[in-house]
Amino acid sequence: MGLLSFLRELVDGGGTTEDKLMHAELEHVRAMAEAAEAGGDMAQQTALGPKLRRRYRFVGSVQGVGFRFTCSNLASSVGATGWVENEYDGSVIAEIQGIVEQIDAVIKGLDRYYNGSRFMGGFTIDCVEDVPLVEGELQFGPRY
Repeated sequence: MGLLSFLRELVDGGGTTEDKLMHAELEHVRAMAEAAEAGGDMAQQTALGPKLRRRYRFVGSVQGVGFRFTCSNLASSVGATGWVENEYDGSVIAEIQGIVEQIDAVIKGLDRYYNGSRFMGGFTIDCVEDVPLVEGELQFGPRY
């Protein structure tokens, strides 16, 4: 199954039982994020936990395989913000901002696609660090 088919199944809720569970989890995280936005920052802090921003360094089969595209789509689908960028050494760096559930959903989605049975190669997370929040950031996208 190709990347576009995998993402389409996640969005549409089709595919295997595992895919349907992933879709349900993404929908739940997106609904939580939308509720927090509607209630303002205070509601987000108390009901869902604080926003945080994490920088990840991915190594392995991460360049030339649609990794940035997939990361951007997963992050956007759950309402996370930030960016993802290829590095000259062959790794990929991503900064993902949101509540823990949003960030975890992005990482789980990447792991499921690239380290699951659908993809040859895979990746590991070489480094994770908390970094300062970026206020006013509205979306997630690739950097070039």
